[in-house]
Amino acid sequence: MFLDKKVSHFFDALHVGVVILNPNDQIILFNKMAGKMLGQDPSSRINSSILRCHPKRAEPGVQKMLDELKSGELKKYQGWVNFQGRILWEHIYPVRDEKGNYLATMIELHDGTAKARLLELEGKFEKPEMHGVGASSPRSPFPDSETDE
Repeated sequence: MFLDKKVSHFFDALHVGVVILNPNDQIILFNKMAGKMLGQDPSSRINSSILRCHPKRAEPGVQKMLDELKSGELKKYQGWVNFQGRILWEHIYPVRDEKGNYLATMIELHDGTAKARLLELEGKFEKPEMHGVGASSPRSPFPDSETDE
């Protein structure tokens, strides 16, 4: 799957973060808002593995979720993310063709601040563990530039 520059401009205009993965879990689109939300340079993530956006210890769980989305065992994932103190609500789901064949994985990142605050006032929100710092930091998109611990 190839996304040309014109298509990328449409995704960059959105007010939500969007990351699209090809069937090999390589990032083919990482829009500007996703970069802003995750403190990343979007162009540096293109063609890298989504696993590199997570600490090494998270790889098995992330890979399991991706495999289950591809197989249809998992229809979608929704959940809270606390990334460097910014509360995000993420939706992750497979994109399929008209015959149901898997094409890609779509990740949407939404600013969850207002939703979290409302749920907190109702006593229905517990702030998730913080990610994006220390041992929970994303790794470089370039595996040879560091040692993975």
